[in-house]
Amino acid sequence: MGDHLQAGIQSLDQISDVLSTIEGFGVRHGLPAQAVFHLQLACDEMLTNIMSYGFPDGRPRDIQVSIWFKRDMIETEIVDNGVPFNPLLQAEPDLTLPLEKREIGGLGIHFIRAVMDGLNYHRSDGRN
Repeated sequence: MGDHLQAGIQSLDQISDVLSTIEGFGVRHGLPAQAVFHLQLACDEMLTNIMSYGFPDGRPRDIQVSIWFKRDMIETEIVDNGVPFNPLLQAEPDLTLPLEKREIGGLGIHFIRAVMDGLNYHRSDGRN
């Protein structure tokens, strides 16, 4: 059984629509609530980062989110026309430091890595 969800977004306020669509996708396939939560968390973090940092030059945003459900696996692809950014090259935060000595932010990619089984990146044709 295969199913495909696709959504396009251009602004931060549309992220909540994508998260609601993911919830419906999970219900439709009887996915465990924790799996749906993890998928929402990863998409929310990635989309927020793309929106917040991917367009410093003010170009129009074009972000596409695709999710496939195949048997016992969910695959998600986020494609954007923002500046090049490879999340795999970001250093892991030092979680052993006391809170007052940690940099602000920087946990989004850590959360994504923690809840997903795999994370890949490539850039082609001017798109991440």
